[in-house]
Amino acid sequence: MTDLFEALFEALMSVAERVDGFLQKSGAKVGLLALLAAMLLIYALAPGPYEPETPCPMDNTSSIGLAPPLWWVGGGPRTPVMSSMGLDPNSRIRYDVLLGANDEDMQVVGTTRGGRGRENLHLNITTPLAPGTVYIWQVRAENSLKKRSESEIWTFSTRALPEIEYFQANRSVMDLGESVTLSWSVANAKDAEIEPGMGEVPLRGELSLAPHDNVTYTLTARNFAGVEKATVDVAVFQPQLIDSMAGGWSTYEDGKGSHVQDIRAVAGVEDNATRISYDLISGGWIGITKTASRRGGSGSLNLAGTDGLSFVCRGSESVNALEIWLRDVNGTIFGCSWDGSAISQDWAGQEAGFEEFDCIEVEGTGCKDAAINLANVTAFYFIVADHENQDLGSSGWIVIDDLEAFHQNEGLAEGSG
Repeated sequence: MTDLFEALFEALMSVAERVDGFLQKSGAKVGLLALLAAMLLIYALAPGPYEPETPCPMDNTSSIGLAPPLWWVGGGPRTPVMSSMGLDPNSRIRYDVLLGANDEDMQVVGTTRGGRGRENLHLNITTPLAPGTVYIWQVRAENSLKKRSESEIWTFSTRALPEIEYFQANRSVMDLGESVTLSWSVANAKDAEIEPGMGEVPLRGELSLAPHDNVTYTLTARNFAGVEKATVDVAVFQPQLIDSMAGGWSTYEDGKGSHVQDIRAVAGVEDNATRISYDLISGGWIGITKTASRRGGSGSLNLAGTDGLSFVCRGSESVNALEIWLRDVNGTIFGCSWDGSAISQDWAGQEAGFEEFDCIEVEGTGCKDAAINLANVTAFYFIVADHENQDLGSSGWIVIDDLEAFHQNEGLAEGSG
């Protein structure tokens, strides 16, 4: 083909020399027509660029990075005669690279130039591609005479982001001191971490934690395509301290012969606690009481939103019952009782949900259709009642510390992927 082109080009030049004299005689108009005819003949005979081929990444390759270089083999046939005159149209070839997720989205994403016979060419993608996406691409070549060739349409897919299959906690609400168990599973990831406080973790696992405050746990999974995150919220209820039991309590007696022999501060679980020594008549009771702390000048304590009362205590070997009462703004008293077997000689926690409290018939109060007003609690009582039923009554002592309101919680919290 090259020999034929050169022969035709030499013939064209010979014709041009013969008509040169004629052009001078017949005028410029005829000369212009001859020049146009020569140009058309050159264009018709000049070869176009080769069809771009041998793509890299190869057709249908998967898991390609998000900013890949695109390679191909291009070039065009060279014509020595035209090259010697500096007129070879394939000495400067423009390559437009088209890319998109489908035929309609294909756009030119970059241009490069070549023109040295067959050669390897490439274009770097400067704008990151979308992860986990199938792309099609094509190269269009155009030489200096605007002759074009196109490659086939090739396909590749980018690497997908990590997949967080699940990230969850076995509870969304908890009391301070309890544990929450996180469990998770991650696929297609290089590494994973959970914050705060855990750092790098296996791609699948389970771990128990005891947070001290409300916390949002964040699971981060990474690979070369990018990052995926999921979060789990855990609310930690701080027990509402009602009284540290370090003092300020007054005695409360049945008026039938039972007496508080001594009330004083002693060492508690952490700080001081209140110790009561007592003598009970048969079937009698004694107690201590304290007015609720004022909040905002209301003269009452708001326990709405809490679920019950808790405290710690220890006592003597007597099997007398321990009761806790509270009085609301209506003057109604509600209480809950523990028998003597629940009072240990060692420190032990006691708690009762408000649903366990019953109205107490105390002189001057009534229980008919009464409902506890937790938003306005005015006083608390600790009562020790005689359960030994001996003719001479019974004696003993008890130490009480850290009266608190607590929260109960149930249920699962599932993370979002």
